[in-house]
Amino acid sequence: MTMETGRDLPRVLVLDIDGVLTDGSVGTGPGGGRRVHLRDIDALTRAREAGIRIAFLTGESAKEVGWIVARCAGGEVLYGAKDKGRGLAELAEKLGVPTTGICYVGDAPRDVGALKTAGLGLAPSDADGKAKNAASIILENPGGRGAVAEAVEILKGERKAEAVEVRLSEGDSLYGKSE
Repeated sequence: MTMETGRDLPRVLVLDIDGVLTDGSVGTGPGGGRRVHLRDIDALTRAREAGIRIAFLTGESAKEVGWIVARCAGGEVLYGAKDKGRGLAELAEKLGVPTTGICYVGDAPRDVGALKTAGLGLAPSDADGKAKNAASIILENPGGRGAVAEAVEILKGERKAEAVEVRLSEGDSLYGKSE
């Protein structure tokens, strides 16, 4: 599948967890009270069926968010990644793909490096301003409430990128710097 530019869309979707798969809030009860929207989980199933690989990049530990990864049917995971740019490069190496072949969805200042490094960087509508400015596309949906489903629709070519706000600097494209 291609975008208007004629370039192929990334076939690997890497997700931050808190603020992307969840709404970013943490409860105080057992398990932290994190919730995942079923629409996003269903979208991950559709993505896999379409041949899109799913991976996760989080600054948290497996104990804190491992159940979310399991509920989303798993995938390659890098836990404890406080430097998301470096973490994305590490995940890309493990997956055997260039970072330009990855779509990354992140919402926080620590996601800026990964959003800029990925071939396609997406930020939920309620993301931090620094993440929004680093993203290629700002999604219409907030984290934990359909942002992942929207990202999958874009990667599957079901939703045009023009339907969302795109922030590009002169000389940039959705896939990095133009030559």
